[in-house]
Amino acid sequence: MFFNKSDIGKHRFFKINKLESLKPFIDNYKSPFYLYSKKVIEHQYELFRKNIPGNFNVFYAQKSNPNKEILKFIHGLGAGCDTASLMEMKNAMDAGFDNLHLMLTGPGKTEEELKFAISEKILSINVESFQELELINTIAKQTDIKQDILVRINPPFDSSEKNRIIGGSGISKFGIDLDQIPEFIELAQSMSNVNLNGIHIFNSSQILDHNKILQNTKDVINTAIHFNEHNDLKVKRIDLGGGFGIPYSEDESEMDINSLGEGLNEFFKEEKIRKFSEKVEMYFELGRYLSGLCGIYLTKVLYTKISRGKNIAVTDGGVHHLVRPALIGQNHPIVNLTALLEERTSKGNYLIAGPLCTSLDEFDDNAELPETKPGDILAILNAGAYGFTESMPDFLSHKKAYEEFIN
Repeated sequence: MFFNKSDIGKHRFFKINKLESLKPFIDNYKSPFYLYSKKVIEHQYELFRKNIPGNFNVFYAQKSNPNKEILKFIHGLGAGCDTASLMEMKNAMDAGFDNLHLMLTGPGKTEEELKFAISEKILSINVESFQELELINTIAKQTDIKQDILVRINPPFDSSEKNRIIGGSGISKFGIDLDQIPEFIELAQSMSNVNLNGIHIFNSSQILDHNKILQNTKDVINTAIHFNEHNDLKVKRIDLGGGFGIPYSEDESEMDINSLGEGLNEFFKEEKIRKFSEKVEMYFELGRYLSGLCGIYLTKVLYTKISRGKNIAVTDGGVHHLVRPALIGQNHPIVNLTALLEERTSKGNYLIAGPLCTSLDEFDDNAELPETKPGDILAILNAGAYGFTESMPDFLSHKKAYEEFIN
């Protein structure tokens, strides 16, 4: 994907932060770093709130980016926080989220994590196994607390992930198979210290087709209605997970959030759905959708060379800082900021490789860039989610990337 000066202005990050505003970061570059824009997060949040019915609450999936300044900012926007570990719960609380705006999710919660969540009386623990249910009830009984829970369901439907992240339907470590849910409900309702008041389904990630998100949302709500009617599950909350994606490649486009909102509004016109939803709190876990476009990763070209006719640019940053391209097998857009500012006209295709002693250390094997020279600063876009937080900072003991904000 080639970006000229005009193209770059169409990207969400650079629509809000003009290319020239990055010049101080380029001129004072010392080592690879992540640069974030809170204004991009705010734009994404407001875009969601403008288009999606008010029936849905937003919980930020902290796993996408746990930076403390980002957490504080998202708390200020009015979102809750979805957490998946003890430290994520503590980070959320430090950022200002109160217990009634916290949920804990994950298939392998430790006893320490459950004790903390229960002692803090968080909004919900989303339970993923029968044994976890029994442990929660035991811990809650010891402290005379009745803990609110949701049951995470592994359903037969999904939104068809392009790259395997959560894994869709089928055998899964996430949740409990749909056919086991009646037994789970019966067991939970027999326990004195848990309050099962709804369901959680999150089975696909990085979805850009609004029709798939819409259908999945309908399927989740109809699943809740089924258990409400047939198994006396008094549904108070539905966690619909996330899955809202962002485009990475030139053949991908931003999800049509407006059409998704229109489809949801139409769905809620059905009398049965409308009456049911009036008494139910619903939550979307937005992670990548809020944080992904807000961040870029900057790295310097150390050397250029040609191998068997291929241009190669070796950078001082690598997959120890940004592993997602190698891990998921999906490249991020790359921009030569120095070349754009200098308005170089010639261009070529480059293998962009980091400094690590492994062939896995590549960002792109065929990036189309302006003429690229040693000393140029490259920006790898859409790195605000699963960038810094998913890195391997101790690999080969290189210097860790740092994080900065442009506004």
